[in-house]
Amino acid sequence: MAKEHVFDFFAACAQDETLLAKLEHFSLPELLFHVRNQGFDIVQQDLVDVIGAMEVHIIMEREGEQIDAFSSLWPRMYGQTRLRYVVSELYGTLSTDERQTLLGA
Repeated sequence: MAKEHVFDFFAACAQDETLLAKLEHFSLPELLFHVRNQGFDIVQQDLVDVIGAMEVHIIMEREGEQIDAFSSLWPRMYGQTRLRYVVSELYGTLSTDERQTLLGA
C-alpha cells in the first residue's frame, strides 16, 4: 500500500507543475510534512524504497547496465532538484506495466 501512495504522489507531481514547483526545493522533512498534509500517507522509508527500486529497474533492466559510477542514469539528474529528477527521469519514464511490476515487487 505504501508504494501506491508514493506512486500517487509522483503522479500528482507529474500532472501538476505548480505542485512540483512548490515542493521541489523543500528539505526532506519539509517535503514529508507537506506531502502528508496533502493526504499522501508516506514516510521517508517509503520514498527510499520506491526511488531505489525505480533506479535499479531503469539501470539494470531497461538499460542493461551495472549500478556504478558510470551508469547512464546519473547524468540525467544534473541540474535538477532531487524531486524533479525523480518525477521526470524515473517515474515519468516508466510505462504502466513497469509501474505495476514495481508495485508488485
